[in-house]
Amino acid sequence: MDAKEYLEYVRNLKDNYSDEIPREMLHSSMIKNGKIIRPRYKVRKGWFMGFYGTVDLGIVCGFVDERIKRMMEDFHKYDEETDFKKRLTNSEDIKRANKILTAIIEELERKLSREKRRL
Repeated sequence: MDAKEYLEYVRNLKDNYSDEIPREMLHSSMIKNGKIIRPRYKVRKGWFMGFYGTVDLGIVCGFVDERIKRMMEDFHKYDEETDFKKRLTNSEDIKRANKILTAIIEELERKLSREKRRL
């Protein structure tokens, strides 16, 4: 995976899932009007698993800078302090994750823009 592919993956994670917190409990797949649907909400713990994995991939591949690494360390501390794994997701959790994804997107766009100008 290169930086451009990673950027698209991060954009998808941030922009193609809803920040809304629905009233009903969400499951991996649900039936609505006789059709199987896969809810695309950030409130789901599965989305946060993807969030963690995506940011960790960016760290391992060197796509993110030290500032974003610190932001993620702060998120891990927040996760532990608020017992994230044992409680329902809230809008603050989503807001914090979005802030990190936005920082990654902005950083990668700057890097890719600089590289493009050099060519």
